[in-house]
Amino acid sequence: MDELDIKIIKALQENARLKASELARILKRPRSTILQRMEKLKDEGVILGYSAVVNPWKLGYNYLAYIMLRIRRGIYARLDQVQIARKILEDTSTRNDLPYVEEASIVTGTYDIMLKVWIRDWAELSKFLLNYLSKIEEVASTETFMVLQKLPEKPRPIPPRGDTIEQRKYAR
Repeated sequence: MDELDIKIIKALQENARLKASELARILKRPRSTILQRMEKLKDEGVILGYSAVVNPWKLGYNYLAYIMLRIRRGIYARLDQVQIARKILEDTSTRNDLPYVEEASIVTGTYDIMLKVWIRDWAELSKFLLNYLSKIEEVASTETFMVLQKLPEKPRPIPPRGDTIEQRKYAR
């Protein structure tokens, strides 16, 4: 990844709607070069996609919570942590009676899974905890952390580094 790749990534993180021609003009490079680089960054998995950043509060999600799950292990467990996380993500994306789970992370420490959950109202949270999560046999316990304030309000762009781990390995 060179300086041009980094400039392209930073520009697209600021405005993913930039056309290749606009990007070429800003970076003072030929449009064909910009298109080729953008395609390379997509092919290499650096750029995963382009999307709009929306305000969950404007969509009716009034609360944000992090819900920590402890998972039962052993011979009675049918699903592992990854399978449980995938099940929760799938169920909450297809059912309107459940809150929106933005992320499910497998974590270290006291808990096994951390859910980032957007909630419309307290009844929805109660139903999710008492009627949904408690019905998943492998969920031993939960702990909920309500977010009082989220900073920054908009996701921060991930800063691209000038070199990759692979490049540093060979530089020694």
